[in-house]
Amino acid sequence: MKRRMFLAAAAALVVVAANHGAADAPKADRADKGGKQAPYVHVVIFHLKKDAPKGAADGLIKDAHELLAKIPSVRSIRAGRPADKVTPDFGRKDYDVALLVLFDDYDGLKAYLDHPMHLKYVERNLKNIDEKKLLVYDFSNQTK
Repeated sequence: MKRRMFLAAAAALVVVAANHGAADAPKADRADKGGKQAPYVHVVIFHLKKDAPKGAADGLIKDAHELLAKIPSVRSIRAGRPADKVTPDFGRKDYDVALLVLFDDYDGLKAYLDHPMHLKYVERNLKNIDEKKLLVYDFSNQTK
């Protein structure tokens, strides 16, 4: 279990580092939205139920960008399926959708969790998610 958490956190850091200052990222989706760094990271790994409809993964991803990205405390968001190519020996593809959300701090995460757009996201998608396999990792991006 510790290895699994380490790997997920490491993967999230790679995504954050790769996308942090991306010049081609839309202005509203940059980690430094509002001129501030976004050091608080929220990672969710989704596994769909076996009987989930065919478009359930697409719905999770689409709703993340259409609903969750609009929540004021969200500084940046990434959502998608496992990459075609993964890190040899460590890369995992045994999930359906991953979500990475950046905030300024824990208060930003708390505001996000309580926000009506997040509640709508959960309402729309929870029926297709295997809650027993749901993984959530929150950490502070430490520079020192």
